[in-house]
Amino acid sequence: MFRYFNHSMRIHFSAQYPFLVLFLLFTFYSNLNAGTTGKIAGRIIDKSTGDPLPGANIILEGTNLGASSDLNGKYYIINIPPGKYTLVVHYIGYAKFTVKNITVIADRTTIQDAALNPKALRGKEVVVEAKRPVIQKDRTQSASVVSSETVKLMPVTEVKEVVALQAGVVDIGGALHFRGGRSREISYIIDGIPVNNNYSQGGGSNVAIENSMIKELEVISGTFNAEYGQAQSGIINVITKRPAKHYSGNLQIYSGDWLSNKNDIFLGVNNFNPFSEKDIQIGLTGPLFSDKIGFFVTGRYNNSQSLEWYERRYMPYDGWRIEAYREWFKKYKAMDLSTSQAIPIPDSLRTGDFSRGPLAIGSRSDFSAKLSFYPRPGMSLIYQSFGFLNKQKGNTSRAFRYQPDGRGISRGWGITHNLHFHHMPWKNFFYNLAFSYQYNKGESYYRKDNRQAIVPGEPGIQLVSASADGFSLGSTDWFYPGKKGKNYRKKYQFNGNINWQIDRYNFVKAGFILIKHNISVYSHGYRSTQEWANNQFPVSYQIEDSLTQESRNPTFNEYWNYLDNVWWKNWEQTFKTKPYITVPDSEIALWSDYNIKPTEAAFYVQDKLELGELILNTGLRLDIFKANAKYPVQLRTEATNLYSEQNLAEASTKIQLSPRIGLSFPISDRGAFHASYGHFFQMPSFQYMFNGQIRPMTRITLDGRLLGNANLKPEKTIAYEIGLQQGITRTIALDVTAYYKDFRNLLGIEQVTTIDAVGYTHFINRDYGTDKGISISLSTSGAGMISGGINYTLSFANGSSSDPKELRLIQTATRIGGKAETFIDRKILPLNWDQRHTLNAYVNFNKPKNWSIGFIGSMMSGTPYTPTFIERFDILTREYKNAAYKPVRWNVDLKAKKYLHFDGLNTAIFLKVDYIFDHLNQNFVHSSTGRADEIARLPEVENLLIERLRQEGQFTLHEVDVRPEYFSKPRRVQLGLEVLF
Repeated sequence: MFRYFNHSMRIHFSAQYPFLVLFLLFTFYSNLNAGTTGKIAGRIIDKSTGDPLPGANIILEGTNLGASSDLNGKYYIINIPPGKYTLVVHYIGYAKFTVKNITVIADRTTIQDAALNPKALRGKEVVVEAKRPVIQKDRTQSASVVSSETVKLMPVTEVKEVVALQAGVVDIGGALHFRGGRSREISYIIDGIPVNNNYSQGGGSNVAIENSMIKELEVISGTFNAEYGQAQSGIINVITKRPAKHYSGNLQIYSGDWLSNKNDIFLGVNNFNPFSEKDIQIGLTGPLFSDKIGFFVTGRYNNSQSLEWYERRYMPYDGWRIEAYREWFKKYKAMDLSTSQAIPIPDSLRTGDFSRGPLAIGSRSDFSAKLSFYPRPGMSLIYQSFGFLNKQKGNTSRAFRYQPDGRGISRGWGITHNLHFHHMPWKNFFYNLAFSYQYNKGESYYRKDNRQAIVPGEPGIQLVSASADGFSLGSTDWFYPGKKGKNYRKKYQFNGNINWQIDRYNFVKAGFILIKHNISVYSHGYRSTQEWANNQFPVSYQIEDSLTQESRNPTFNEYWNYLDNVWWKNWEQTFKTKPYITVPDSEIALWSDYNIKPTEAAFYVQDKLELGELILNTGLRLDIFKANAKYPVQLRTEATNLYSEQNLAEASTKIQLSPRIGLSFPISDRGAFHASYGHFFQMPSFQYMFNGQIRPMTRITLDGRLLGNANLKPEKTIAYEIGLQQGITRTIALDVTAYYKDFRNLLGIEQVTTIDAVGYTHFINRDYGTDKGISISLSTSGAGMISGGINYTLSFANGSSSDPKELRLIQTATRIGGKAETFIDRKILPLNWDQRHTLNAYVNFNKPKNWSIGFIGSMMSGTPYTPTFIERFDILTREYKNAAYKPVRWNVDLKAKKYLHFDGLNTAIFLKVDYIFDHLNQNFVHSSTGRADEIARLPEVENLLIERLRQEGQFTLHEVDVRPEYFSKPRRVQLGLEVLF
């Protein structure tokens, strides 16, 4: 009971078959783990004759890893963690041969040959320094590997900053896009375990990754092998440090602030405080009880103030008085309204002290711990834990710029536990088993008790607020919709893999992953009662009846005294209810309380064929997804029948086969050509697949709703690339890659009208797109005092939609007076992250244990925006969707370090400067001008606006127009101290 269809090679099975397939594959294959170890291979010969030396002993010092050469003098050592090693060759009758600083990279083969001298000719030991190859001849796809040493020299504090510097990566507002893909199409992997946020449409990682944890960071922006899944566009593979054999540690402390004169954009940025940000990081490692047990722990605490500041002109209580004043003015002073309809607000209604400070203060704490147990050679049991807690008071919303005290608190935390078992029973075979539990939760609130301030100024949520021109004039954050024990993400994973060097040529990997999700979605807030909606303020006769005959036209003070002392004070007693009540269970459109429990499984088999310098990576991957949820079959049935039991069916199990192939072969002693092709699948975000509880609806509750779809298909990408690596010198290499990607079945929405004329939308696999381009990279292997690289990417990212929730409709009629028909407007347009030109560079000057200076710089062309035309009202916005581009952006950062030595204690002071030239990039722009610092208006419109602002007396035109969030950050300076012990 299966059938093939389309080019995706998808197979649909009836409900029982996926588990049969899962069982069979589980029996034969054992991790979908990303590569975490590398390989050394080479040939041992007699230096004087060139003859092979069979039976030579090759060992890696400080490890239990080694090999013996075969009859042809060839050897290989697998299962080597990334890092630098010393290789020693022993052979009877020959001098010992030692090679120092051999670099091993995950998933790569390092070639190291050895020519031994007979003792009769030269008995002295031969020691050589390994030279890192200028190119990686066994790389079959676009990828960059960054070591911990390089990260330490670069002026970066977050992993995301390192990733954004790689070719093919575009950073838009903190969201990373790999070669035209949406931001969630990236897989985050730590020590072989995926840690993706499958729920959020924005994607991301469930684990806080600190730079101090990194041993090796691999960024794959092109096609990738079958071992990698849950991704369409790229892989971020982090391998963390291992426990050291000797006790050591590090302590790093820094502080800093913004150092800029851009106070016309960023309020208060010229108030330099060197301690506005404080950061402390610590790491410890070493043996525990014996040399068979080791530990490695890191911790970080950061406390910082937001770039955006406030000026306290208003207090939360002021909203009651200002809104009451407006009501009074409209009732009793309507004849005084000017043509601009402005209501002049007296200064006496503002009770702020005009003090300044940061809009938000946040803290960030995270830790990681690794405990390794080596009971015997070739076997290890490793426990890892990652945790974080982020807390922020306030927010950086522009709305609170002049009324900061009504802001709430946001918190997010998570904990991850990983357990790895590794066993290498034979020198050519090893396997891994791993279990992972990941938990994440977040919440935001002003008051968790949701106390309502019934009387103006009473503690609690202020029920009457006022605003003008996008600014709060008095308000608080709103009700807390959460509940204890709700709103969390839990992820259980079981992984396993086998790695088998079958012979000198074939290295086979096979693996699996089983995932069970348990996600709680809860939102049960408050809504206004009808009584409050109609009687927030009294009608005129109610207040006039309380006044004397002479005061039937009350002053504002009389009006306010009545509201404060009579109306609101007695409101609950008068109307027998509270102003806001918890949303009743019957109003199903206004609350959510459900759990998502989908399951996933995946299997792969992959072979790396090494025929000398010819490398062929082939693999096949099988992905299985079961939503464990129901979906409506007939979408246009009556509204009341849509979610009835007879119209629901279990979502089908989705099964995908993904072929992957990569090829690399030499064209010279310093040049290699590579090509790769693959199919890549990823389920849509659970946030949109399951966005509401399944229960019957009425016409009213269905009308205008956006519904999830548990029966969505996987999103699909087909990618191709060809490239050339060429060594220019012994230390400088050129890499040129051309690529093409085709996106299909991307998430979008569809409009549906039921047979009883109720309209709603739901998610479907609708959108599509393409990305093509070329990347050119020039890098140095780091020999000497100078290391660095530069890359340029030309990219064309186009598609039907940048936002899965976007739906453009066109209405037309076949004849005059004819019935209007609605069509979906689907055009291939530049995507919001279509950054055509990207240039990145970094350079490090380093004198080990003395000093270092590192620079990074970027220059990017602008991304698209949709222009508007202030003098042409007949031009529809959709006609010029993403038709214009924002200005060019650029930036340069610096980090300088000086090492100091005091009685065996190694210390260093460092200076880090972001945005050295204090240049503000225009990340967002006004549609009328294409600039962040200019808004175009018709003269008569602008004059009317200026006059209204003058009459209201609250804000100037500049205060209304300035948008700090449209600009990049200004210059920031950090000064720190590092201690190694």
